[in-house]
Amino acid sequence: MPSLEANGARARILGVAVLVSLPILLSIPFDLAPLLRGPAPYPPEWRWAFRPEGPARPLLAAGGCLLGLLALLVVSGSAGAGRDRTAASRALVAGAVVLGFGLQLALLAREPGDPLRTLLSRTRSRSYSSYHSVAISPEARDPVAFLRHHADQLPDQARSAKHAATHPPGPVLFYRATLALCEGSPKITDGLLAVAGVPDREFRPPATRPARAAALLGALLLGLLGALAAWPIARLAAALGVARLAAARLAVLWAMLPGPALQTPQFDQALALPIAGSVALLLAASQHQKGVAWRAVLAGVLGGMALFTSYGAAVFLAIGGLAALAAAHGAVSLRRTLLGGAAAGVAGLTAFGVPALLGHHPVRALLTALSIHREIYTTPRSYALWLLFNPLDFALFLGLPVAVAGLLVLAGTARRMAGGGDSSPITRFQLVTFVGMAALLAFGVTRGEVGRLWIPLMPLVLVASLGAGNAPGRRESFVYATLLAAFTLVMGSYWVI
Repeated sequence: MPSLEANGARARILGVAVLVSLPILLSIPFDLAPLLRGPAPYPPEWRWAFRPEGPARPLLAAGGCLLGLLALLVVSGSAGAGRDRTAASRALVAGAVVLGFGLQLALLAREPGDPLRTLLSRTRSRSYSSYHSVAISPEARDPVAFLRHHADQLPDQARSAKHAATHPPGPVLFYRATLALCEGSPKITDGLLAVAGVPDREFRPPATRPARAAALLGALLLGLLGALAAWPIARLAAALGVARLAAARLAVLWAMLPGPALQTPQFDQALALPIAGSVALLLAASQHQKGVAWRAVLAGVLGGMALFTSYGAAVFLAIGGLAALAAAHGAVSLRRTLLGGAAAGVAGLTAFGVPALLGHHPVRALLTALSIHREIYTTPRSYALWLLFNPLDFALFLGLPVAVAGLLVLAGTARRMAGGGDSSPITRFQLVTFVGMAALLAFGVTRGEVGRLWIPLMPLVLVASLGAGNAPGRRESFVYATLLAAFTLVMGSYWVI
């Protein structure tokens, strides 16, 4: 059981989080502080647009999903949940996945169109996400040829498909796979388009009926993958010593964070699953006598898949991997810890390099894509400006109460370690996670829109911020969840995301 001192510290942190969050929350509908949305319009800087009229339709379904998530937190403290904590925690995480995915779709009612039609139009838009546009182009008709010429095509894509030009081939091949599925199954194509209300007629190539269905299918899968990150979040928290039900509560809170809930459909949202899963497996590999090798290898494979989707995943994996190894060290020998990390690293690089067997040039593609990203998004923007605004943007989309709690927890951790206090696994995990984030911020490679781009880091920060001392309890998590629900609804209603 947590000590009275620990309970008091958590209560003070929660109180400060409430006091800081409420005025910010109340200011958003009136845009009293426009700088919350960013320093300047795009281009060259970044600012989320303001929607003074509010959502296109009432967000009743979204409110219902949020109430369902709050109900899960209430039930988590019941006598029945306490009798069988393993079954209850599994049920909580499953509920978080289902309601979290439903919340993503329900929040799209803030847009003028039907939610599924909105997903379809976003995926097909070259400005919102150009991966589908490249996937249905003649250049990607043959996936092997696309891999072989990927590095050469990036400079041309920089003019018409900026997202695809700054990423590995994974996202394009993802939509290529959904297109192949829809082309091979007219029933799937017709069913998806019927549910979305797309007219039953033929369309001009390349935007054929299967291509449109593939866009919708891919968008739905990305949202589902983002919701499924609740599972590794709960496993990671439990591996760090958080009680089962408290770990499951963190999974429920994940479904309510503004970033993952509002940024649909994005690969950044989906990347939270393999990155959180990789970190959880790496930590588990150091804690079990059996299955060390397969856990470390699977952690690396997930990391390689993430890296094949986004080059930025390398930084997130490095932060999470170092945090996991720091948490494990002390419970096991340094040699075993390093061997697990090395096995994961080798497996990850191997998985990332497999397409090279088909003619892909991963190093050349990486250097070209990073050069294009630097030219388009980094160099034109001010380093000093985003040194200030990146943390603000990340805090708002993480959920301001969670961000405030994380800063206060970090301050407490630093004081204890400076005083020579013993460090627990969760304490070491917190310290390395926050130090890694500070280094990423100081490096300055990302300038703007980190509320989307850094979503893969949010599972680690959520656990680091609220996972200490077997937290959060039922009442504490309910307060955090209520604030998160309010931020998600208000930001989604008045900001164009």
